[in-house]
Amino acid sequence: MSDQPTVFENKRERQDFWIAILVILLFVLFLLKYLGFMPGWLSSDKLLPSVEPEIAIAAEMPDRDGDGIVDSEDNCPDLVGIIGNNGCPADPDGDGIYGNSDKCPNYAGTKDNFGCPADADGDGVHDGIDKCPNKIGPISSNGCPVLADSDKDGVPDDADKCPNLAGKKENNGCPDVKIEAKDLEAINVAAKDVQFETASANLKQNSLSKLDRIVSIMEKYPKYKLRIEGHTDNQGEALKNQKLSEARAQSCFEYIRSKGVSKRRLIYKGYGEKRPIDSNETPAGKANNRRVEFHFQY
Repeated sequence: MSDQPTVFENKRERQDFWIAILVILLFVLFLLKYLGFMPGWLSSDKLLPSVEPEIAIAAEMPDRDGDGIVDSEDNCPDLVGIIGNNGCPADPDGDGIYGNSDKCPNYAGTKDNFGCPADADGDGVHDGIDKCPNKIGPISSNGCPVLADSDKDGVPDDADKCPNLAGKKENNGCPDVKIEAKDLEAINVAAKDVQFETASANLKQNSLSKLDRIVSIMEKYPKYKLRIEGHTDNQGEALKNQKLSEARAQSCFEYIRSKGVSKRRLIYKGYGEKRPIDSNETPAGKANNRRVEFHFQY
């Protein structure tokens, strides 16, 4: 046995020593590389592993429609949608039918009807916009039947008193009556001056000239008809006043007709005490309410 002293008492201590030296060397090399002082011959990545952190790349989640909402959270995975609607397209009417599949996006409908409401009359105009849902009509008339309007004035013939003459709705489809001022004045005078025997429908003699003036005006305006209205005050029973007003209007009708005016151009009606133009509390007011009015019309 040699008398030379040994540093290590056994093999295990020697192995631990060299392992410690190796660890220290590796630490020094890593430190030098980190600080940028690594010699070129030791800079190869083959000698030392990189100290840069590894970046983990997450696996992509499936998104079939590519709208940025993964399929697991997308209620419409095959339709491009929005987050606010859980991945489905906007649905203004809330009927659950989206995009081009909904032909009526603003009216809740059914899938069988392509997103539109029912069409009760089957005219192709769905009930959401059909103003006549139980009558067949085109979209141009909002689903209502197209009524004949011969004069194209917007008033259908069945409600137009002048179906062949363009007029106004407020005139029942007829144009405004145009009469000269002097003739209008004569008509107004007749309304005040045509008088009858007391409680009777018999015309007073001095009223005939006023009615003759009405006849001449009718001859001047042959396209117009004449409406004769009888009115009374409120003296006496309402039923008797009604009958008296009708009888007085008829007396004027018969006189004008006797002068050669066609019956087809004359209309008469009594209103009794229903349409006063003055107070019935004074004699003067009552007198004004006892009258016959003449209105020219088509």
